[in-house]
Amino acid sequence: MFRQGARTRMCPPGPRLDGKTALITGGSAGVGEYVSRGLIARGAKVVSLSRGISQGKRGGSNLQQVKCDLSCLQSVADAVGKVGNQKIDILICNSGVILHDHKMASDDIEMTFAVNVLGHHLLYRLLMEQGKFAEDARIVMTSGDAYIMAQTCDVNPLNYSSNRVYGGSKLGNLWQMRELTKRYPALKSYAVHPGVILSGFGGFAEQGGLRSWLAQRLLISEELGAQAALIAATQDVPSGTYWHNVWGLMDLPDGDASMDQQKSAALWNQLEQLTEAYF
Repeated sequence: MFRQGARTRMCPPGPRLDGKTALITGGSAGVGEYVSRGLIARGAKVVSLSRGISQGKRGGSNLQQVKCDLSCLQSVADAVGKVGNQKIDILICNSGVILHDHKMASDDIEMTFAVNVLGHHLLYRLLMEQGKFAEDARIVMTSGDAYIMAQTCDVNPLNYSSNRVYGGSKLGNLWQMRELTKRYPALKSYAVHPGVILSGFGGFAEQGGLRSWLAQRLLISEELGAQAALIAATQDVPSGTYWHNVWGLMDLPDGDASMDQQKSAALWNQLEQLTEAYF
């Protein structure tokens, strides 16, 4: 995190995205709102899937909001139906949760896994099944360096630990990107680390005392946190790679947990089983 604000790589203003449509989860608040703004500024139409419909957000007619609860598979399926027949050029899987206490989602799945991993899997698979991706479409998964805290991504983790479960979901996002690259090479797939961000997401914005003082100086703004996703969505970045807000393209060693091909494939198969009723 040291000096990440000064070192975060900024997305260039081009290319133009006129005539293109981007679908983003959580695109009306937090980092997602700034990703939406960046895409709209480049000429794209943005469709935001969020649990609540925000009022007065910038974007005007270029921002369409669709209600969607990623923790509920039926809600994801309904939201895809409301997207209509428009072709999606860019999908940004941005939404995520980190919970201090164990909580179950509506489909009897642990909430962090349901929102961060499973809901996004059903989203892009339904877009595929229904032919809603444009040619050369891009999928951007918001992962993060928190993945180093885990060695696995569990549907219903035992001995709940907030950091380990959240890290496991971010590891799962990296595995999702790698499986997408392997199984659907016609799509361009990326994972990104947006940085460690000063927002309500991790509770940083509400903390007081010394921890709050440090957060104000070490963490980056939501606008800076949007840059990694914007770069993966718009720039000439190799498909199947992990883009870091400070270091750019990451060269991960074979022994890194994110490179485990067996666990990556096993997670994909498990996600397919959990969502098969919706295809």
